[in-house]
Amino acid sequence: MTVTVAAQLPGLRVVADPPAAGPDPLRTDVAAFLGGFPRGLVGVAARVTSWTEAQQAFGPIDGRRRTPYAVSGFFANGGRTAWLIRIAGAGAATARAVWTVGEVRGRGGFRHAAYVIEATSPGEWANQTRVTIRFRASSVAGPPSLTVRVAAPGEPVETFAEVRPGALTDRLASSRLIRVTPLGEELPASEEGPLTAFWTVVLGATGETRGADPVPGPADYRAAFQIQADEPEPALLALPELGADLPDPADRAGLVRDLLTVIAPMRDRLVVLDTLTEDPAADAVLASIEEIAADGELLRAAALYHPAVRVPDPPRPLATVPACGHVLGLIARLDTERGPHQTPANAALLEVADLAVDYPVEQQARMFAAGVNLLRALPGRGPLVWGGRTLDNRFVAHRRLVHLLVRAIRRVADPLVFEVNGPELRFTLVRGITSVLLAAFRSGALAGERPEEAFSVTCDERNNPPGSDPATVVCDIDVTPADPMEFITLRLVLGQDRALEVVEQ
Repeated sequence: MTVTVAAQLPGLRVVADPPAAGPDPLRTDVAAFLGGFPRGLVGVAARVTSWTEAQQAFGPIDGRRRTPYAVSGFFANGGRTAWLIRIAGAGAATARAVWTVGEVRGRGGFRHAAYVIEATSPGEWANQTRVTIRFRASSVAGPPSLTVRVAAPGEPVETFAEVRPGALTDRLASSRLIRVTPLGEELPASEEGPLTAFWTVVLGATGETRGADPVPGPADYRAAFQIQADEPEPALLALPELGADLPDPADRAGLVRDLLTVIAPMRDRLVVLDTLTEDPAADAVLASIEEIAADGELLRAAALYHPAVRVPDPPRPLATVPACGHVLGLIARLDTERGPHQTPANAALLEVADLAVDYPVEQQARMFAAGVNLLRALPGRGPLVWGGRTLDNRFVAHRRLVHLLVRAIRRVADPLVFEVNGPELRFTLVRGITSVLLAAFRSGALAGERPEEAFSVTCDERNNPPGSDPATVVCDIDVTPADPMEFITLRLVLGQDRALEVVEQ
């Protein structure tokens, strides 16, 4: 906790700022967005807790990429925390330029005759960034100093005043836009040189120094899949840029199957998809769903929402963007208000002006039967999320309740992996899991008037008979959801030579 003591006549005022909450794997309202951003580190998961924070790390909406719209829609609809992973194609380049200090070097206290100025991240965003540097030699006012001004297209201007030439690199390390690196060997000091000087350095002015942001391919997306899988906190996942980055329907379908192959065995997160086609016609939407057909084990990890939404985009006209970000924000908001066991349906989307397509009732029925969660704009109510099922026709709330239970059970069981198998271990496991299920029961997530009617935990000789592998403990869990949904049966396998395994039966 940070304590600030502020003077306030006639006494003192003490203000205590609680520390920012860190990642919590038990949360089920945290989203991950994989896609394109104007700037930011590539292939690095960054945690943000507001749209302002997201813009500081990855840049503002530029009208070219869909992911910033999705992230903005997530926070506008009540989302509180998101993990952002920027995906860029092979050959991404960083805009740069060489700044030659020249004869000012000696008098000014510069340690090198030249410096490389480059953008903080690859991409076209930094091309034509103008860095102006004004030098003033020592005087009665103080030692030699620099004023550095950084103006990147579409970004707020940064100004650094009273920068000591010898500390230039360290001082500009706080810039969101550029980094300065010495070029060549350090040179001895000198007393020669002018009293003032002025430079203008333009990043990406030539072909060799220009930044580039190639369209990512399937391999770039697959790398991002594993990055997000390594983060335990995200429980919701979206790929807003997928349809624009991969024009080949076969590539998109194969990539979604690859993603579900990574996500489904984890049993702790849901993929929210947009239709895998740029053609809004109902027949094209249905055909794209057939292309990702897979077994139910994979399809239960994904839900599909359609159509795209029209959102305010000043000073430009309304922008048509995928609905996934706004839907994830709605799910996160309802998760906080009601819990993950409530189906996120029949609820209004915020910051949405209209839907991109209004389908006739007959086409709506066909898409609903195929597993599409439709968005509808009803008179007097605005755009609503109308459906709440996964692609294998299960309730989204059912899947998210499973995700909550799996996350909580892992916290209990993971520390016991290397314990000796025996009655004491089994009792400890049952007690810990029972406490998790009791909490779910008391929150209203489970059915029944008594805990015995809501769940059961079995970890004894019935599922660990004498003669079974002594290095493995099996625990069976049966759960009855409060809302009319499918029953949940989980099997935990706890082994001394491997990690905890959760099997849904």
